[in-house]
Amino acid sequence: MSLAKLEVMYGHIDGAEGKFARDPSGYLAIEAGIFRKHGLEVSWQHVQGTEERYSKLEDGSAQISLVVGRAALQHYLDSKATRILGSSMNTSPYLLLASSVIKEITDLKGKSLACMEGAARIAPLAQVFSDHGLGRDSVALKLTKGDQDAFNMLTDGEADAALLPRPYGFMAEENGFKRIAAWPEVVDDPLPVMIETTQSLLRAREKELTSFLDAHREGIRYLKTNRAAAIKMLSTRFGHSPALAVKTYDDYLILLDERMTINFGHLEKLLAQVAPGFSGGARMLAAEWLIPQALR
Repeated sequence: MSLAKLEVMYGHIDGAEGKFARDPSGYLAIEAGIFRKHGLEVSWQHVQGTEERYSKLEDGSAQISLVVGRAALQHYLDSKATRILGSSMNTSPYLLLASSVIKEITDLKGKSLACMEGAARIAPLAQVFSDHGLGRDSVALKLTKGDQDAFNMLTDGEADAALLPRPYGFMAEENGFKRIAAWPEVVDDPLPVMIETTQSLLRAREKELTSFLDAHREGIRYLKTNRAAAIKMLSTRFGHSPALAVKTYDDYLILLDERMTINFGHLEKLLAQVAPGFSGGARMLAAEWLIPQALR
């Protein structure tokens, strides 16, 4: 049987020294022969930088890009050239990381808290603070352009605590900061792994792209039921320490969703973070941007 070739691109989390891919499940799926079973020869390639990935999609040298929702949506609004096939992760709630003097949420009184502005804008932070007896001005919020900036503020001592996506939170723990387990899941990274292609590629290779989605579903199920193999892959391919590999699997990769579809509520959250003034709202965005099968 001849195999259709597909190149799938992904990027590392910024500033993570190559340690975190948002969805590395393809490596296990390739080894297990899952893509071949679906008639595909898949190359799972790290391509750093969204601009390079979009260039490869546009010239057809790659067909699929796994990308954080914020970047995917901004590129679509700028170009209208991409289509979303689905998402392998709908939600990744932020963690609260803090210096050693902060043991619980109430200890934030009089302290500073860094968080990406877009994420903080739509989260009920004031309500969380109020629920823990903290007044409106009890916590000094330091809003940043990106998650990397919030992480840097924490590790550089410019903030006492930070709300961070899980991979950044794991890195902060590696640097000696502590996770405040009581923090509720109210700040989110909606649609952190979107699967995109271009309109022209979708027209030309719809059959192969559909087969990819079927195979990727199976690949994620394989990762989630083969914990030891996944942890070994994180160690050998990404250089995770044993403790970090376990944490990444148990607290992050377990959030991968084999349905591959997009929850409408998380699409609304993404739009509110990136382009709250978008005319037509999330329903119009979904109709224009997502393939019909991608939405649930």
